[in-house]
Amino acid sequence: MHLKNISCNKIAFRMVLALLAAGLFFCNTVAAGFIPANSTAVKTMGRWIPADNGSLYAGRGAVIVSVEFEGTGVQAQMFSDSLGDVWWLKKIDDGPLIRFKAHMGMNVLYQNLSRGRHTLTMIRETEGMRGVTILRGFFFIGGSVSADSDMSGNDEFASADTEKTGLSGSPSVRKRRSIEIIGDSVAAGAFIYPEGDYFQRESGYLAFGPRLARMLNADWSCVAASGEGAVRNNEEKAPYTAKHADEQIERAFYTQKEPRWDNNLDKPDLVILAYGENDFNDALNRPSDDYFKDQYKKLILKLRQFRPDSVIFCMTPANTVTSQRSVPGMGGAVAELRAAGDSKVYFIDLNADGPLLNQSDFLDGVHPLASGHEKIAQYLRYQTRMILGWD
Repeated sequence: MHLKNISCNKIAFRMVLALLAAGLFFCNTVAAGFIPANSTAVKTMGRWIPADNGSLYAGRGAVIVSVEFEGTGVQAQMFSDSLGDVWWLKKIDDGPLIRFKAHMGMNVLYQNLSRGRHTLTMIRETEGMRGVTILRGFFFIGGSVSADSDMSGNDEFASADTEKTGLSGSPSVRKRRSIEIIGDSVAAGAFIYPEGDYFQRESGYLAFGPRLARMLNADWSCVAASGEGAVRNNEEKAPYTAKHADEQIERAFYTQKEPRWDNNLDKPDLVILAYGENDFNDALNRPSDDYFKDQYKKLILKLRQFRPDSVIFCMTPANTVTSQRSVPGMGGAVAELRAAGDSKVYFIDLNADGPLLNQSDFLDGVHPLASGHEKIAQYLRYQTRMILGWD
């Protein structure tokens, strides 16, 4: 996978103030041999915001960073504005993915490696509700960064077929497929792991969206938050004035209104809108079909302004009860938009042909286990083949 080389743009002023208040803003000086995170040699995927101090900031789930280097060890300097744990996966070369909990300061990732060239990959597993990660940079022991890295030898970032183009007067790789997943705790991968507290059991990497992207050799961006709904959040009470999906989708970081994500930084071919569980899990006070249809339609229109060219999949929950409740409003909104001329929006009912998941595929009837996420990804893979022609 060819990840974006992010240039050093100015971070939003409000984010700087927030980080100053948290004591997490740094000067431009770095230790000898230290490679800033926003170096052009560092490859990223997902919603990362670069800063003039050399850092990268991420406040959404399942973001990825990767770099090739020469040396026998590697450390990552990381900070967070969260008081809670943020979990990551790490991988060196073709080795296994290993889970670790990031801590403030220098994190020793690997040591006593064989001399030579290596590829480090890190994936944030915890959703953005847990706060913003500040990746200051990397320190390579006994070596240096490889500036010509293209990640082509990394299984997690296997390159698609490429062709040379003349964009901007220089050769480049043909645009890869790209998928954005916007949704709730299921999209964030809640409860995939068997033990630990809520966030420790969460796996953005193993959730259905990134699984689907890997099946289709595509980049992904995961914008998911537990408890969020299109119209109603989990356990939300009248007058239902909480922030819902339409107020969140353009945020670079879930926990902060600014900075907004620049939609020119990524142009996903496919956006999967995965809501409905929290909207309809209150049987007594759930929204009416007409109200949900109107509000869900507004959400799609807002998303269409932000993603004007993307195909949009409006996906029901996997849970058959909330799925059935969401079908009239969700399907009705999509039908009206298609009738009005939006031919790139589709209604995806996971349970149209009967329950997609068995009871054994759920933890609690709501949150799928790994087997459930695999089935959802396979179903969506079939839909992308039929609709987008992807193999």
